[in-house]
Amino acid sequence: MDYNKLIDSFRGIACVVSRRPKNGKYEFTITSANRNYLKSVDKLDEEFVTNRPYSYYIAEDPNFEALVNSCMDDGKISHQYVNAALYNAWLDLYMIPLEEDEEGNEYCLFTYEMNFESDSDKMINISAKTAYMVLKTCIKFRENYDFRETMESVVKDIRNQCESDGCAIILTDHEKRIIDMTCFDHSGADVFAPEDEDIFFKPEFYDIVEGWSDVMAGSNCIIISNEAELKEIEKKDKNWYQSLVHSRVTSLVLYPLRVRENLYGYIFATNFNPDTTHFIREVMELNSFILSAEVENFRMRQKLEILSNTDMLTGVLNRNAMSRRIKELELQACDLPTGLGAIFVDLNGLKNANDSKGHNEGDEMLRSVASKIRSVFGNDVIYRAGGDEFLVIISDMNRDDFYAHFEKLKSLSRIEGEPSFALGAHYEEDQKDIGKIMNIADKNMYRNKAEYYESNPDLNRRTN
Repeated sequence: MDYNKLIDSFRGIACVVSRRPKNGKYEFTITSANRNYLKSVDKLDEEFVTNRPYSYYIAEDPNFEALVNSCMDDGKISHQYVNAALYNAWLDLYMIPLEEDEEGNEYCLFTYEMNFESDSDKMINISAKTAYMVLKTCIKFRENYDFRETMESVVKDIRNQCESDGCAIILTDHEKRIIDMTCFDHSGADVFAPEDEDIFFKPEFYDIVEGWSDVMAGSNCIIISNEAELKEIEKKDKNWYQSLVHSRVTSLVLYPLRVRENLYGYIFATNFNPDTTHFIREVMELNSFILSAEVENFRMRQKLEILSNTDMLTGVLNRNAMSRRIKELELQACDLPTGLGAIFVDLNGLKNANDSKGHNEGDEMLRSVASKIRSVFGNDVIYRAGGDEFLVIISDMNRDDFYAHFEKLKSLSRIEGEPSFALGAHYEEDQKDIGKIMNIADKNMYRNKAEYYESNPDLNRRTN
């Protein structure tokens, strides 16, 4: 069939896609293309050669192939509105069935519009069933302030709606190279391998997740609906393929949780009815859009919380966090299963260092002392109480462990050539009065500081 005249009459972006059987599979080629299409795929300067594989013009994309198959199998116009990471744009895609030729080769007209901002009117052109699902997701995030609990509930809803064996949301921290949240729901019918065997439940699964972007190769999703498509994964990522086979996955749809250039994680569903792929893709795509926005808001709240509670110079908790913790202990100390202890740490010689060597030197001294305290107690119990003073509050140790940690910190306080600091500690098992404990620890610290200057008479205490 010669569709050149038809395609040249199109004012927008357009090409004709051909589907023909080859070696038990379908081969998809571009039969005709107008100048606007060739320009959109950066091939305008080349001579067009008919029936080249479509992957010559765009990256191989199961989602594109699924749209072609839907159009040709149903003999109806197929439509999708997708967020294309490859172009960093939204594509309004249409496939229009055309007449097949005498040899049985099938054809469809492919056209699309590209915009760099999403169009909400086009996004809501969906089935009532999908609209219900998406609305339900939105309402759950407004009703529940527990982010993880809401995500787990949404995953369960999506799995049930898609009638899949398993559904998961995975959130990643690319700086730490870890999966920092996994919400997983399954039908219970031996879905996935046992947790002690399957890599999905192990830290090294991050290495597989990290490779999903490469497998997508610019597509907005990964769709596996049959054995042949599953085998294609083996060519791109053998480790992931082996994990899928080990977990008895026969079909999968996976979408990234992305806002602009920020990738926060993925959502996927496994082992669904391939006949419902179009509906599942619609549900997953719109839910991924909503979830991406919710995850970004969650991450932003996390960052703001860290900023509001953290001393930016030393990385330990700040005075605001200390005040809240003290108030909590004033109300709850009687319920603590162990005793309560406090340690004051005061840096020696900070004023002298600032005056003689500059504030950069003083800042380095503060960071060094904070690092020493952190090496003994971790980070979540240390507070910067003032300019040169730190406070450690311990509520989960017995007396012996508390003082063993205190002695370890004391051994770090007099290392020659490194910043020196004074220490004072107090621990109570019964009364647990945080105000009294801090007062005694503070007095002990000043006593230790006085001993330091007595041992170093050459130092002027008033300037140190």
